[in-house]
Amino acid sequence: MRLRQLVLNHFRCYQRLELVFPDGPVVLVGRNAQGKTSLLEAIYLLATSRAPRGVPDRQLIHWDADRDEVWPFSQVMGQVERLEGPLSIEIVNAVQVGEPGADGPRMAKRIRVNQITRRAMDLVGLFNVVLFTPQDLDVVSGAPSERRRYLDGLLCQVEPAYCRALSRYNQVLAQRNQLLRMIRERRGTPSELAFWDERLVQDGAMVLARRLEAIAQLGELATDLHERMAGGGGPLQLSYHVSWNNTEAVVEGAFPRAERIRQDGAVVAVEDLVKDFTAALEASRAAQLMRGMTLVGPHRDDLSFRVNGVDMRSFGSRGQQRTVALTLRLAEARLMQRRRGDWPVVLLDDVLSELDPGRRARLLELLADVEQTMLTTADLAVLPADWLRQATLFEVEAGRVGVPVASGS
Repeated sequence: MRLRQLVLNHFRCYQRLELVFPDGPVVLVGRNAQGKTSLLEAIYLLATSRAPRGVPDRQLIHWDADRDEVWPFSQVMGQVERLEGPLSIEIVNAVQVGEPGADGPRMAKRIRVNQITRRAMDLVGLFNVVLFTPQDLDVVSGAPSERRRYLDGLLCQVEPAYCRALSRYNQVLAQRNQLLRMIRERRGTPSELAFWDERLVQDGAMVLARRLEAIAQLGELATDLHERMAGGGGPLQLSYHVSWNNTEAVVEGAFPRAERIRQDGAVVAVEDLVKDFTAALEASRAAQLMRGMTLVGPHRDDLSFRVNGVDMRSFGSRGQQRTVALTLRLAEARLMQRRRGDWPVVLLDDVLSELDPGRRARLLELLADVEQTMLTTADLAVLPADWLRQATLFEVEAGRVGVPVASGS
């Protein structure tokens, strides 16, 4: 999979930009705050319909657009080559002038794929990317929500059905929580929960089963990748923690569709997840009514990462945590290739400057099979000379990108 062309209008610091990417690695080089990260954000947007790390759509529009345009907007277009056939993707975010929202002007998003208007949910998975950033450290050391976001982002790109189930689950969860608050305020009755419980459990079991399957496959890939990335130091173990029993669960590797999980040494059929989730909701009913929220389910689950039995979140050094985070992204890229048959485009945003020379070289070596790698850096000296000779350089300065230069020439 390759991104061949990128066109930006009024996006971030770019008024107008058109780039054509050749074969081989791409290096975006320039001083800080010149627009390198914005280019990777635009590519990520083409794949997922949203900016990384929850940046609001309004912030994607160039600051001069209010002056230059009656309807301020940003436009990102890309031409993608893939095994399944070429893609033309266009995403427009526009301010709806005169229509205020809760947090400022109301925004409208238009997505077109091969000239056909599509929903955001229909876009995700057509063009796959893996984005490495220094903030990936939060997946290891941060809150449980960061780890769930990592897993959900991966699964939505490789399995559209998962994305739909997760969306339904979150919608039902919001409705159920609203009802719990109403019951607490004596504006509803507990009997009304039965309808929402059934829907929550069905989609929640689907979400949990697919997460468990992904963790098993990621764990298989991460064991070898971590050994190679760290230069030794022991295998990496991934575990999934189910919210309703505080135990770890991993998928039995022999089952390709997560039909069974192993929990505390006992094999459990996935249909039993529905029963377990239902029982957990019932057991925690009093606490839920008191707090006005759903206290068990995939939205409360967590992951853990251990090296030689040591929990990396609590006891890992910053260097160990960073190596685990890089390993997870490498495993993500390989899992996408395994599931889709095509490598994702890999984006690295100023990641190499955080690594010692050995880890830099090993990371780039582990990415050698990827069809297209793009990275940003302020200092070409962090790149191994032999790798740099294969790359094409784009110099970025003040929202402008220079003519590409073949580094080996």
